[in-house]
Amino acid sequence: MSGYISYRLAAAVSRYLPGGFAYWIGLRISDLFYFFQRTSRRAVTANLAQVYKARQIEPSATVLRGLARKTFQNFGKYLVDFFRYAKVSREELQRIVSIEHRERLEYAFGLGRGVIIVTAHFGNWEVGGAMLHALGYPVNVVAAPAEMPRVQRLLQKFREERGFRVVHVGFSGRTLLRCLKNGEIVALLSDRDFSNENNTLELFGKQVRFPRGAGWLAARTGAPIVPAFLLRLPDDTFLLRIHEPIIPDAASDPARLIERIRDAIENEVGERPCQWFVFHEFWKPEQRGER
Repeated sequence: MSGYISYRLAAAVSRYLPGGFAYWIGLRISDLFYFFQRTSRRAVTANLAQVYKARQIEPSATVLRGLARKTFQNFGKYLVDFFRYAKVSREELQRIVSIEHRERLEYAFGLGRGVIIVTAHFGNWEVGGAMLHALGYPVNVVAAPAEMPRVQRLLQKFREERGFRVVHVGFSGRTLLRCLKNGEIVALLSDRDFSNENNTLELFGKQVRFPRGAGWLAARTGAPIVPAFLLRLPDDTFLLRIHEPIIPDAASDPARLIERIRDAIENEVGERPCQWFVFHEFWKPEQRGER
């Protein structure tokens, strides 16, 4: 119940207060979580250290603490945006979202096989999906269900208000195949594995379980994979960065397709690690399946 009430309060603050004030409150709450949620703080710090280590950078302890706090603060802003931009007009999205390489998405759609959008728990993936819908693309998002049914219904309500069709993990295979056959977008968060399979891949220099769904769908349907990420900019507007489409063929190895998705995630997270929102120790084996 307390979790549901917290979400309702966050929604009220985000939707009914002026934007700058809502962000200020989000930042202050994020600071409280940073200082009092020791387990999450240690996890974020460890994750940041690994990302930088893979890039041959050794930040000092002081720098890592500052980066971890910044990650919490960015997540606070993400939550404000999640609720604030539930019912958002195309005009408002065009005011706050710039697009890089839209022609890549148009090319992928032109193939007529549907499009698999892959992204990560990074930047603001929810607003990114809203922008795709505003551009006229039918968007189906795969989401892991929340532990509390009331929270799940609330989150689904906000996502549906953006124009998404929500498909839950575990019930998605046939539905997603049908969406692609109909020429629609299937959007997947590809940095977390919620399956029971032991699919591992090296990410930032260490092995971790990695979802294989996008590779399987692409190999099965021939649909192109388009990595896309919505980055928060310093002025709290956004950049929708669209990568080169990954075009499968009859001989495509799903594992190789997944490696190319991994490369795109490493590129974006490596440049802006404080916008990657993973609050458990990502490379710790016994916690890989946590939500």
